[in-house]
Formats: sequence, C-alpha cells, structure tokens
Amino acid sequence: MTSRLLAAATVVAAGCGGTDEPEPCDPTMVGNICTVAGSGESGYGGDDGPALEAAMSLPQDTLHGSDGTMFILDWNNHRIRMLVADGTMRHLAGRGELGGTLDDPANDDFNHPTSMTFDPTGTRLIVAAWHNSKLRTIDVASGAVVDTCGDGRRAYFGDGGPAVAATLDLPASVAYAPNGDLVIMDQANQVLRAIDGSGAIRRIAGECVIDAAPPSGPGACAVGVEPIAWPQPLSGKTTCGAVSTCGMPCTPGYGGDDGPALELRMSQPFGQSADPGGRIVFDAAGNLFFADPVNALIRKIDTAGTVTRFAGSAPVAGVAQSGYAGDGGPALAARFDNPVDLALGSDGTMYVSDVYNHCVRAIAADGTVSTAAGVCGDSGYDGDGGPAGAAQLKRPYGVEVSGDFLYVADTGNNVVRAVRLR
Repeated sequence: MTSRLLAAATVVAAGCGGTDEPEPCDPTMVGNICTVAGSGESGYGGDDGPALEAAMSLPQDTLHGSDGTMFILDWNNHRIRMLVADGTMRHLAGRGELGGTLDDPANDDFNHPTSMTFDPTGTRLIVAAWHNSKLRTIDVASGAVVDTCGDGRRAYFGDGGPAVAATLDLPASVAYAPNGDLVIMDQANQVLRAIDGSGAIRRIAGECVIDAAPPSGPGACAVGVEPIAWPQPLSGKTTCGAVSTCGMPCTPGYGGDDGPALELRMSQPFGQSADPGGRIVFDAAGNLFFADPVNALIRKIDTAGTVTRFAGSAPVAGVAQSGYAGDGGPALAARFDNPVDLALGSDGTMYVSDVYNHCVRAIAADGTVSTAAGVCGDSGYDGDGGPAGAAQLKRPYGVEVSGDFLYVADTGNNVVRAVRLR
C-alpha cells in the first residue's frame, strides 16, 4: 500500500494553493493528508497515465482490492476506474453513454455509479448503478458487466421474488451482511432490502409510506389506462398498465427508534435533483449502520432487528437538527449536515463523510466525536502535505479505510485523498 502512495506522492500545488510548481507530499507521516488520484480538473482524461494527472468528475467513492488496486467511482463520467500499483490510472467499465436503460437493457454502461463492494470471491465488483436503478456486477479480469438486481424502472416492486426482476428506485449503497445477504439502500423507496443466497429479494428495514393522495384525473396516466396498485404491501405506488409508472414517491420521514427495523422511517433524498443517499456498513458483530442524510443522523440496526440512533441530534417536531456541532462530546449530541458514507477502522472508530460541512468526522469506540479530515464549515482545496485536520475539502462523499489509511473521495475537488491513521 505504501509503495503505491509513494509513487503517487507528488501533488500539484496549483490545485492546493495557487502556484504552478509541484510540492512533495509525504503519505508515510501519520496524520498527513495527500492527494493520490486526480488532477483537480473536472473532466475526463488521463487513462494509462499518472493518476495525479487524470481528470475526474465528482468521484463518489473508492474500494481497495486485496492486491492494493484502488477502484474509483468516477460518478459524473459514469465510469469505474482503477489506480494500480505503479500509480497509473486505468479504465475498467463504463463509456459515459448513460446506458442500461429500459429502452436498451443489454447496454452495459453506467448512469452515475454510486457505491460498490466485492462479491464473496473478491473477483467481481457489485456496483450500485444509481440512475440505472440497478445493481450491476463487473468481472474485474474481463470487464464484463451483468445485471444483478433491478429491471431499470424507478418504482418499488418484487419483494419475495427474484432480485433480477425486482424494481428499485435509486439504489445508493450495497454491503454484504455476515450471513451472506447482499443489503441495498433503496434510496427513493426509503427502505433497506436484501438479496439472499437463492437470489430472492425482501425488505428488511424501513417503510415505503405514501402520505400524498394517489394520482387521478386527466394526465395521471396514459389515455385509457387506469392506475392500478403495485402488488406490493406497504408500497402504495401505482402503475399505468404493466410498464409505465405514474405513482407517487415514498414519503421521507423520521421514526421508529427503539422499535423494529421494519417499522422505521428514514429520510433519504428523493426527486429528480436528489443527491446520492446514505450508505451502509456492518461491524464485526453483525450490526448494521446506515446514514440517514436528510435527518442528519447515523442509525443502527442491531442483530435483533432493533433500531437506535447512533449519532446526530434527533429531529425536533420532524425538523432535522442539521449543522455542525459536538466535537469532543457524545455522538448523540453532535450535529451533522448531510452525512452520507460510513467506514469502520480496525479500532472501532467510525468515519463519516459530513458532506455539507466539507469534512470527515470520526466517532470513537467510546462514542466521542472529532474531526478526522478537513476544517468543518470551510470549503476549498488546500493542505496537502500537512495535518488532515487543517486541510480543506469540498463536499467529500466517500470514505474508506484500507490498511493504515483513510481514503476520502473529495468529490467537489475531483480528487481522492489519503490520510495515514497509524
């Protein structure tokens, strides 16, 4: 791991302070932050060249393979890219053509890939293809892409049946549970769903509740086609005939703490201009943690299926207590602003991408909150070669812990940065 970082340890200061001369950045120093991928330029370019000269567009997340290869979700380029051991950027999948739609289901392109995990073999990447409304699997060796879950429609359908025939609405995150189930944050449906070993999908947490009246009257559906209910309990969504949807969205909310997971309400972003939603992580004991961004919370579902608030101040009268507060104190009294991604360190520390605060927060095993990277509330691109807590980030969506390093997808700066933890 260190050798690759050393190979990529020169950053261009023009992105971090306004000069044109490169400055050295030593990633071997504990607490230092260094850019390891991306030139800072928004665009697409640089494949087969040095990673620090590659242009990216809003990278969302990273994932490391067992050989140290870093996979990068180049979100607005609709591609999956790789930083290999010699510091070179490579292309793996996606052509930037927004493929894999209902009109062209065989197309293997991606539309805003948002989260990824390895399958149990470690040879294939399972990607939450967010705007495809699918999970897609990439064979790392060949680059071949197949659909794993979702038919491409944006709706809620299929619980109890095969995942490949189910319908998702903006799948934002994927993670494997200790029992082997693949868990999905089905963002706009405001639920968590799981695919078991037989390939069947089911709801495991959250409810798709529709607070608005269903569509009716002229223009609600195609002429001559009446809305009918999806054959799905709790969904309430409707469909015009068998294909086109005309249903109402699942309503975000807050509720269910200290109760069963199937009755919780969450508030994931939804709508045509929605941000990518909350991501999932499991701890060694099998507890599930997920980010509830609009509620400004991190929540926990224990192995008995009970929901609790893990971090963030509880909404008051339905209003999220977002903002920035609480460093040095208990996580349950802290404030976050659009927390999205979660990563667990080997010492039990949970790292949280606090997106609109432009920083990464850390929740220690004793529940104390601190800032791990960035100056919360201060957006920019500065600080490479110095302490992570004095650097500037811009809307960092992704966090990953691999080996001794914390990796940050510094999305608004179009780079990936690394902090040595120990």
